Amino acid sequence: MRTLIDEFATSIIAPALKKRLFSTPYIPFPRYLGCYQVAFETGSVLGHAFRDKLATFVRLFCEPGREEELIIAMQELAQQKIARVGESKNFAAFAMFDEEKRIMANWSESGITETQREHEAGRLKITLGQAYKNICGAVSTGIGFGSAFPELTEQLWKAAYEREFTRDEWQEYRRIGVVSGEQIPKPLLLETRSEQLLSLVNLFVSTSRPELLSKFQVSGDS
Repeated sequence: MRTLIDEFATSIIAPALKKRLFSTPYIPFPRYLGCYQVAFETGSVLGHAFRDKLATFVRLFCEPGREEELIIAMQELAQQKIARVGESKNFAAFAMFDEEKRIMANWSESGITETQREHEAGRLKITLGQAYKNICGAVSTGIGFGSAFPELTEQLWKAAYEREFTRDEWQEYRRIGVVSGEQIPKPLLLETRSEQLLSLVNLFVSTSRPELLSKFQVSGDS
């Protein structure tokens, strides 16, 4: 049975996926990092929105009876991320940059030099299977992050999205490949993004988990 996290991961990956004749689908490394960023932010907003009723929310992607275990695991991953990254006012530090450092560290352990890493990063293709696994993990960790650290989530979102993007800034994002499209996004309040995601949660519960309708209160209230 597909879970809510499966649905979000699939929707995040789909626009970035490249297909080759007689070969497996892949995501270029820069676009993969952009997907990871979106996934972590999506999870953070969901965790923030459902922080006061998390045990109910996780039923949409958890084995029955293991809700508390999963909540502890997700929040521990979020705590480890904060311990690893340190203090930051930048969402990307906890998502895209942290994931890039993880992959580069794995390469260093394999004996690949810094020059080789920079060269390979531009050519690296993340397979669909690996991307899917990591993106699901990013959503899960984000849920732990947003639920355990709601005030920090609010601060990071405000700094990242409740402002105007400059054209130069957006063009730089496009140049490095983490976003696509020429249209510069408008400022977006956390409350507005929460409402957008909660409408998708509503749809998922209604269509995929109707047995939870009587117990799962799908609402924008936190």
